[in-house]
Amino acid sequence: MKRRTVLAAGIFACMTARAEDTGRQRRNLAIAISKELRDPASANYTLFESESSIAGELKAEIYKQLAEGKTREEILAFFTARYGEQIRYDPALTGGTALLWAAPWVLFAAAGAAAFWRFKRRRQTNE
Repeated sequence: MKRRTVLAAGIFACMTARAEDTGRQRRNLAIAISKELRDPASANYTLFESESSIAGELKAEIYKQLAEGKTREEILAFFTARYGEQIRYDPALTGGTALLWAAPWVLFAAAGAAAFWRFKRRRQTNE
């Protein structure tokens, strides 16, 4: 009788520990996802940082989808489809975003080339 009780208690303890680990993993994954998404109400905050009501609703949606067994990629795809690419805090590299990243460097190089050309031309006229 004691063996059965000890065995049942051990199984229960393992199940409880597993449930706690699953809950902790789900919470950590929800936090990681909320750090990758932008709060629609405030452009400079992630969902994790924001305390707006819409951010709370979106965090609840993340937890709900994790409870349904969806993966990180599926949840991010859901939010991107629903709110557009601007919901992502670090948007994917596409032609448009590559242009935005390259434009300052191109302008800097063009300004440097123009300054060099002007300096060289001015130097030739002085000689």
